[in-house]
Amino acid sequence: MPVYVYSCPECGTRVEVFIRRIGGEPPGRCGHCGATGLERVISPFAVMRNLASQLANLDPMYRRRIDDAIARTPEADPMRLLSKMTPFETASDPGDPIDF
Repeated sequence: MPVYVYSCPECGTRVEVFIRRIGGEPPGRCGHCGATGLERVISPFAVMRNLASQLANLDPMYRRRIDDAIARTPEADPMRLLSKMTPFETASDPGDPIDF
C-alpha cells in the first residue's frame, strides 16, 4: 500500500496520502489553502538489506584496514602451529594400529 507525497503549488504545503491501490485518485484539494492541482513529489524510501549485501557495499579502505588488522593477529600466522608439532624422528612409538 503506497504512501504518496503531494505538494500544493499555491502554499507549498506537503501532505502524505495513503492510497489503497496503484493508480488511485490523488487528493482533490489542499487541506491548508483549498487550492486544486496538487503535484506529486519524489519522497524518500527505505531499503531493507541483509547483512551480506551490507558487507558487500563496505568502503574498500575499510576492508583493507580490517584485513590488515586480522593479518597482524597471532592466529593469522599459519607457521605458529609448527612450534607445537613433534618431529617424526623424536616421537615415541605409537603402538599397535587400531582396528576399526
